[in-house]
Amino acid sequence: MTGALTATEPAAIGWELARLRRTYRPHGWTVWHGKATGQYWAAHTRAMVLLCGESEADLAAAINRFVPIPHPPVPAPRRPSLNLPRRPRPRRA
Repeated sequence: MTGALTATEPAAIGWELARLRRTYRPHGWTVWHGKATGQYWAAHTRAMVLLCGESEADLAAAINRFVPIPHPPVPAPRRPSLNLPRRPRPRRA
């Protein structure tokens, strides 16, 4: 961003940011706008990915291009079978 921010730009950033958050937060993305850089940022902590874009559309395109590496399913741990002792016979009176 060049020049000074006008009164309408922060409101537009807030609206665009809210839309990005509403769209991508359910999928594990954290989205924010860097005031110092003027860029939009997104992080997916489970996939350990950090993305940035110059505009809201650039960031949305970068998120949509990202395809996480599928993790193979982890097999359930094998447990030894339970060999329980036999039930005692009831005592006869």
